Formats: sequence, C-alpha cells, structure tokens
Amino acid sequence: MLVTDIEISHYSYDPLSARHQANVAMTLKNQVISLFCKLDMPEDEPDRTRATAFVRDAIRQLKRMPEFRSGASQLQFSDNLTYRSA
Repeated sequence: MLVTDIEISHYSYDPLSARHQANVAMTLKNQVISLFCKLDMPEDEPDRTRATAFVRDAIRQLKRMPEFRSGASQLQFSDNLTYRSA
C-alpha cells in the first residue's frame, strides 16, 4: 500500500501527563487511515521534531495492523511525500 499524503491535526499538549497528542491521517490509494498518536517528550520540543515523531508513531501503529503484520500488504511511501500540520 502506497502512502501518498500525511496530515497531522488536532494537536494538543497535556501538561498533567506531559504528553503531546495528535491525529495522523495517512492517505492511501483508496482509503484514509486515521491514527491517534501520543508522544512522551519535552513540551518545548521543536515543531519539526514533534511532527517527525508523530509520523514514526503512526507508522509503528500501521505496521501492527493485521494486513501489514501478516505480510499480505507492504507499506510504501511516495517519493514526493511531505507531511503537514493542519
């Protein structure tokens, strides 16, 4: 499955748990998969570092889905893929 677009939205930081939270939507050929991601990192972490960490967490979650874990589908990324925060 080819990921053609990634969008990070609904970002928030919870000072009580010291966690960053966001939805990461990955667009594939015929579907959009929305993943809820949480990060444990300092509050003042740069935006780009946070965004990269959110994408890594989303990929980790995707790889745990049955279709990828079984090897029935392989996760691929478009050559001109960029991700954006909404």
